[in-house]
Order: sequence, then C-alpha cells, then structure tokens
Amino acid sequence: MKNNHEIILKQYAAYCKEQPLYLGTAGSYGMEMLTIIREGVWAEYDILAAFHPPIGAAVQVRVGANNQIGVPIEATAEKGMGEIVFAGYKEGVRQIAVDVLYKVAPSSGASGTEPAEPTPDVVQQILSAARNAEEIAQSVRADAEKIKERLDEIPKIDDTAITTTSPWSSKQIVDTLCPPIEETGNPVVCYPVAGYPLDVTVSWGPTQEGSGEPSPDNVRPIKGRGSVTVKRKEDGLTRRLTFSSTIYGGEVDAATGDGNNNTKIITLDGNELKFSLRNGYYNLPFHSAPGVVKNGVVGCSHFSRTFFGANTNYEFCFVLASDIAGLFANVNDLNAYLAAQYAAGTPVQIAYKLVEPVPFTAAGAQPIPALSGTNTLLTDADSVSVSGRADLIHIIRKMQEK
Repeated sequence: MKNNHEIILKQYAAYCKEQPLYLGTAGSYGMEMLTIIREGVWAEYDILAAFHPPIGAAVQVRVGANNQIGVPIEATAEKGMGEIVFAGYKEGVRQIAVDVLYKVAPSSGASGTEPAEPTPDVVQQILSAARNAEEIAQSVRADAEKIKERLDEIPKIDDTAITTTSPWSSKQIVDTLCPPIEETGNPVVCYPVAGYPLDVTVSWGPTQEGSGEPSPDNVRPIKGRGSVTVKRKEDGLTRRLTFSSTIYGGEVDAATGDGNNNTKIITLDGNELKFSLRNGYYNLPFHSAPGVVKNGVVGCSHFSRTFFGANTNYEFCFVLASDIAGLFANVNDLNAYLAAQYAAGTPVQIAYKLVEPVPFTAAGAQPIPALSGTNTLLTDADSVSVSGRADLIHIIRKMQEK
C-alpha cells in the first residue's frame, strides 16, 4: 500500500497538512503518492510538478487525469530537504504556486542494489500516454477484425468507466488529456488537436450605411444579412451559411446551421405604423414591436437611438416629445415626415433587441475538423467564436521556449 499525501492548489498557494511533507528515507522509491486537489482556476490547468531534490537536478512530472502522481525516484535519492513547485498552464497563461517543502530521512543505503531507472521527461511522459492510447485503439481495431461474426464479444466503449474490458473512445482520450480552447475575435488563431471537430459560431449585429449620428439630414439605412461566411486561412476552407430571410442580428453554428435571430426592425409608414401623443410621449401602436426589451433600441435610420425607449408591458417604442420638439412642431408633422420618407423609398427604421431570440436554420453548414498546427478562422460578419481541444505538443513547445 502506497503512502498517499494530499496537496491543495488554490490561487498561488499550495497547502499540505504535513509540515514538512515526509517522503520516506533516502534511496527508497515507489512508495509515496501525491493526490492533487484543484481549486478555482487550477481545475482548468494542465499541471506540472517540479521536484527539486536535496541534491541533484530538478525533475518534472505531469499531473494526469486522475490528479495523482508518484513521487519520482530522483526526489528521494538523497537525504535532506527538498521542494516541490506546481505550475499550471493553459493557452497564454502560466501560474506558479509557492513551494511545498518535503523531507527525506537519512539511510545507509542498500549496497549492491541496481540503480533505479530515471524518471522520463515531461515530453516522454505525454508521448508515452499517447502511444498507450494508440496501442489500445489498434488492439481494439485488430480484435474487431478477427471477431466480426462475434460482435457481442467485442469490448464496448464506455466513456463513463475505466476498466480492463471497456476501452475509452479516442474522443474521450483527447477530452481527458487535452485542455479546452475557447477563442472569440476576427480573426481567431488557435492550435487544436488535428482532426478534432471545431465548434465555430458566427455572430453579427445590424449595420448602417454612412457614418455619424443619424438625422433627417443624415439618413443611414439599416442593413441585415442574408448570409455569412466563415473561412480558414490555412486550407482555403470557406463555408457560406445562407438564411431564408434577412437576419439583422444573431448567431449561427457553422457546423450544424443552428442559429438564432436576436434583432428585428420596425419600418414606419406614417399611416398604420405612426406615432400618437400620450402622456407626454410620442408612442407607436401597442404590440407594434413584439419582443422588444427595455432600452433595447439599438439603432434608427433617421434619428438618434437615444430618442427612443421601450415598454415591455405593451411592446412598443416611444420617443420623448421634448427630445424631438426641435425637429417637428407636433406629432402630425412627425407622421407626415414618416409618410413622405416611406413614399420616397427611404422609410424610417428602428432596430431593437428581442426578449427571446427566434431560432432558424441556415443552409450550407458542414463540420469543420481541425488542421494540424495553426488554424486561423475569420468571417465577413462581426466575430467568430471557436472551441475545441488544444494540441498538447504545441503547449509543450511553448512551455520549453519560456
């Protein structure tokens, strides 16, 4: 039975109930185990433990998915006081905890005993884990070929259990060993596991022609989109996602086509959709803007959006009479202006946010498997969000460069 010691990682601290941590006698090995308790951001990190022995060079051990590590041979080779340093990594981040002291008691040694095999470096540890996973996968494939007529005897993949008879799927292995990627921007640059499916979501809001504050003298029509594209620079991949109607603001999944419309517009004609004066406000008819949220007006083609408020009780927009009094003498003049603009083909538009987005499905969606190395994704919309699993080899190289 191995001696198990718990170490808690929280923020920049590393706690151990044993002070100092006692790891046996000089020359002993294979008996001491550390269990790492992750708290806060440490739950997101890939963790390396660096053992600085009383004598000799430091040795690194990667904390596996089970959050346990065996104390390496080198850490207890000589008597005295040593330190353990824990470092957490994820893309663009490294966090180092304070040292944990440990003690190795003296011994006279065991003369004639063969020296122990040294602990492999971190790269070898990860590559060894990857090789083991590939060997398991190859073994399963070979067995499947031999017993096609006895499918009931083939080991069934069970990602919820670790047994000798239920192997993990390759995706479960990647999900366990590789930290997640979550990036948003335009473009987005990431280094995912090759072949792993990327979740790519494109987002946009309404656009307006021209520039400056909209006014009767600076009309800025509001535009939506009938499609969006997402591209990958490295292989020229282009996905055009086409909508069945104009969408003024929302997001869509490039792999599945699942989207939501979160922005709509009202087009005023000065006849049915026009303002009336009530309680000191110029109001549109009740339920003229269904789903509008309080202060959810995001743009107007002919006036400043700051003129407008929203009433979710009755689902209409209103404009303060005092705010617009300098432009129109009364509400009838305002409505006459709306009618003239509508007849001229430049109607007054108001864009607003919906309380609950409306789902839609875009055509042209297809899965996007990750390339090996750099993946640069960009869109003709406002932004693209990418999630997947980070390539461990890339992370290791970045660590070695520091």
